[in-house]
Amino acid sequence: MQTGIIVQARTGSTRLPNKVVLPFYKERCILDIVLQKLKTLKYPIVIATSNNPNDIEIVKAANRNNVQIFRASEENVLERYIDCAQENNFSNIIRVCADNPFIDTCLIEEIVDESADYSAHFFQDKPSIQTHWGVFAEFVSLDALEKIHSLTKEKTFLEHVTNYIYLNPELFNINKMNPPVLCHVDDIRLTVDTVEDFKLAQTLYKLCVEKNSKFNLGTILENITQEMKIQMSQSISFNQK
Repeated sequence: MQTGIIVQARTGSTRLPNKVVLPFYKERCILDIVLQKLKTLKYPIVIATSNNPNDIEIVKAANRNNVQIFRASEENVLERYIDCAQENNFSNIIRVCADNPFIDTCLIEEIVDESADYSAHFFQDKPSIQTHWGVFAEFVSLDALEKIHSLTKEKTFLEHVTNYIYLNPELFNINKMNPPVLCHVDDIRLTVDTVEDFKLAQTLYKLCVEKNSKFNLGTILENITQEMKIQMSQSISFNQK
């Protein structure tokens, strides 16, 4: 058994369909960018998408990036993760969302501790679906996901894989990491959910990557203008979960 990266990807977003496969920067889509970043790490990568025919575009992105694909239930994402991990002999999973072009691989390296006996390693205090930073991954054991599967069949926990851990911390051995400076900033939104998010992320990504192809979190924060912050704050309020 080993640690592996599972990238959660789909085209059926309600607010912005196909967001991860739309042209984002120089003909590359967000999923291309995320995968190229992750390939600098030492861990095997699998994209876990649904068996919905519309997700063939996810398969195409996996193929052109030479990344393995796994297809299963569209609705039961938790089961998709478990089956994907079992098929690939992953005892620990680095969970990455495909709609985060600013995913920080340095933070992934920090969060991975394969020798520690933890169910999960998190930077943030609440589930990723409820945050707006868009730079974090999560580290969770297959045992923890299987435990969730045995304890609940509530739809929200089947769709949002790690929410049950955050809401029931007493049932899991959680390592809460020291959060980077971004977690103390309320007006920065780097995740992509809407057309407005997409356009703003395009502008910011272009600024950063054309200054330094291996830009980091510091570079991102330096290039966020006051106008961008205003737009981000508005988007945070509008998309509050």
